[in-house]
Amino acid sequence: MGEYSRTENGQNGETDWDLRSILRDLAKSGWVILLIACSAAMVTYTVLTVCHRDRYTVKTTFAVMGRGENASAASSLAATYDMTQKFEAILENSILKKKVTEELKLSSFPAKMSASIVPESNLMELSVTADSPQTAFRILKSVLENYTSVSDYIIPAVVLETLQQPQVTGIPSNEIPKERYAVTAFLATALATAGMVVLLSWMRDTVKNESEFTRKVDADLLGVVCHERKRKNSSMLITNPARSFSYVESLRHAASRVRGRLDQKNGKVLLVTSVAENEGKSTLAANLALSMAEEQNRVLLLDCDFRQPALYKIFEIPEKDGKDFGKVITGKEPAAGVFEKYRDTNVYTGLCRARLLDPSEAIGGEIFRRILETCRTNMDYIILDTPPMGIAADAEEMAEFADAAVLAVRQDSVLTRDINDAIDALNQKEEKVIGCVFGNVYPGFGERIGGSYGYGYGYGTYSRAER
Repeated sequence: MGEYSRTENGQNGETDWDLRSILRDLAKSGWVILLIACSAAMVTYTVLTVCHRDRYTVKTTFAVMGRGENASAASSLAATYDMTQKFEAILENSILKKKVTEELKLSSFPAKMSASIVPESNLMELSVTADSPQTAFRILKSVLENYTSVSDYIIPAVVLETLQQPQVTGIPSNEIPKERYAVTAFLATALATAGMVVLLSWMRDTVKNESEFTRKVDADLLGVVCHERKRKNSSMLITNPARSFSYVESLRHAASRVRGRLDQKNGKVLLVTSVAENEGKSTLAANLALSMAEEQNRVLLLDCDFRQPALYKIFEIPEKDGKDFGKVITGKEPAAGVFEKYRDTNVYTGLCRARLLDPSEAIGGEIFRRILETCRTNMDYIILDTPPMGIAADAEEMAEFADAAVLAVRQDSVLTRDINDAIDALNQKEEKVIGCVFGNVYPGFGERIGGSYGYGYGYGTYSRAER
């Protein structure tokens, strides 16, 4: 029988870039990314609103002229440069500021004043900046009325002629685009958060694809079950005609490998478990039973997940119909009639419908042991659907009754070290684990584009494994 080859005995911790896993993590974290980005935008806008003080500037323009009848344009231009250099000193003069403060009845001088040249002209621009446009306007008017008391001493040969009267404006001179900064913060934070999600997705040591499985997991890969979209009120059993061809064939192929491994060990009892919940181990157990029964084998499927029974839901059997296998092994009901044949198949089920208060006591009881010994003689194969190993130790306790064990591994779900720890735990006394079934596996993007996600994907995967 062809095997899925394994290399390096799972010791290589290298992680592949798996685009589908990364995109899935981005989609799952979309609301977190959006929330963090919105928070960053709100904080940016709030900080700018609270911390930023609007300032208003009022301006006026002078023509700088030399005194006297012989003053020329050249002398006026020269005077402008000289006037601008000296006018800064005038504006900073304490006498001028004191006069303006007293005239406007202010407690202090709340403005900033500056003078600048209009290039290549004899024009000078005077500006006053304050916290309100009215304050800036009043200060500028007061400066225009009082600056001569100081300027006549500093630049007596210059005359300033006002060309443009100051006007009040309601637009801040230091206005900042808070909305634009908030949008920038949103985009930058979203990008940074998405980058962090991508990095964490890549660093998370799960099994993301078939090549990682063969490199990381300390067990053989018995089958790859492709992803199948679950529809409401439609079972995931291979007997359901609504199931896709690739899904059904991948499970049948895995069942054929499992049966072959069991026959090699001369075994009958197969334990099916997983590391965590929602990895599809009960669905796998049910479909393994159906597939093996299609080969004219009498298969007994026992729901030994006494903590969270699910097989009756998978087979779509009403909860109150039939006996409860859990009550039988605890001695609350007689064993007669507990095993029911599923429709027209060779699968017999022992279904547990209610949780047991003490599963360990039931597993270690004499009734459970006698039932298994009796069924070994009447059945070709017995499949035990046990609880996830990360939830309870029931699977390890039941391993002594099993001839072999199969671990259901969901794509990109459980850390690799937890998978290998579970395999080691099952193999403590003897080699029980005959392999794993890699489930819910999405096709690669190349396979989607190439149109091989139906027939081709199911058989293509297995042909690669058998090389």
